[in-house]
Amino acid sequence: MQCCFQEEGAELHLVGRSSDRLAEVQKDAQAFGDAGVHIIEGDLEDNKTVDSIANKVKGKVNILVNNAGMLDKEPILEGNPDRWEKVVRLDLLVSMRLTRLIGPEMAKRGHGNIINISSVAGLEPMKGFAVYCATKFGLTGFTLSAFEELRDMGIHVTGIFPGYVATAMTTEAKVPQEKMIQPEDIAEAAMLPFRLSDRAVPTQIVVRPSQKVE
Repeated sequence: MQCCFQEEGAELHLVGRSSDRLAEVQKDAQAFGDAGVHIIEGDLEDNKTVDSIANKVKGKVNILVNNAGMLDKEPILEGNPDRWEKVVRLDLLVSMRLTRLIGPEMAKRGHGNIINISSVAGLEPMKGFAVYCATKFGLTGFTLSAFEELRDMGIHVTGIFPGYVATAMTTEAKVPQEKMIQPEDIAEAAMLPFRLSDRAVPTQIVVRPSQKVE
């Protein structure tokens, strides 16, 4: 996804926990364009870190992509509620918090885009993934409500809802990764808001594998 934005001339601010992984992504993105690629190491599970990152970049961000998340697969009656809180914080509350902190600067400028990477788990129930679904259904509600609230301020809000994507998060899934959606497919979906005229906003982009994977 970063490479698609870089190829279009965007200056990037990449956030993640691993400095080594960030450096790899930075190098890959730089090969696609001359705009700056900045890396910010930080753990988004910590509210103070989220606030600090937002304060560093909020005046520079025209496009906010909320892509942090973790998968949880635990039976409802056997799961760890402490882990559930961690999932809710990372999969839902971080996106809400960053929108609150970065959005006002977009509103002042009268334009901006917020892209929330969700999941089909935010549209339909999935047995064994109740907590994950709860966060993604919550993100669906927040995304659609944010669109309604912010559209007249010039801020366009889009949710992307992928099925299985071939990433590190899905390596243990009982689905061959060669049948999964590829990360570059989601990157292309993230470009759709910028392919349309300023009179149109895709609010929900659902991307499913072309082959049945279950």
